[in-house]
Amino acid sequence: MPEWSFEAQMEAVDSLQTHLAEFMRSAGVSEVVVEVQCVGTRAAARTRALRPGGDWEENVVPGPIVEESVRLRSPMARPGGGAWTWASLTMSSRDYQLASDFDYDHQPQLTPPVTADDCAEELRLFPRDPRATPDWLAQGRR
Repeated sequence: MPEWSFEAQMEAVDSLQTHLAEFMRSAGVSEVVVEVQCVGTRAAARTRALRPGGDWEENVVPGPIVEESVRLRSPMARPGGGAWTWASLTMSSRDYQLASDFDYDHQPQLTPPVTADDCAEELRLFPRDPRATPDWLAQGRR
């Protein structure tokens, strides 16, 4: 795990915010939601964008922006506390500011399901103190 840095975290968030705003302006959408679930090297994302007529369109956010969303885990990982395993990232055309919610204990619902090997890889990449390790993730220590 790279050394934690507030500056690196803010740079990563600012970059994602810029890219999401650029996408929204070019696509003419008024709101974007990116939901990400991750464990180890596995990730799943669901995106949606609000079109001017009020209809939501699923999975239209470009892949590179989704990948950048997943990469936020590394600069946001906490020493001894690991990385988030679920995130909701939202942006509105009202202000083009990124609103976010992160959960460091959420058990990802992936297909195929999370395995002990996935958990071991998560703990290798983003070490956690035992008290900061949820039960579902602790299976990676066995």
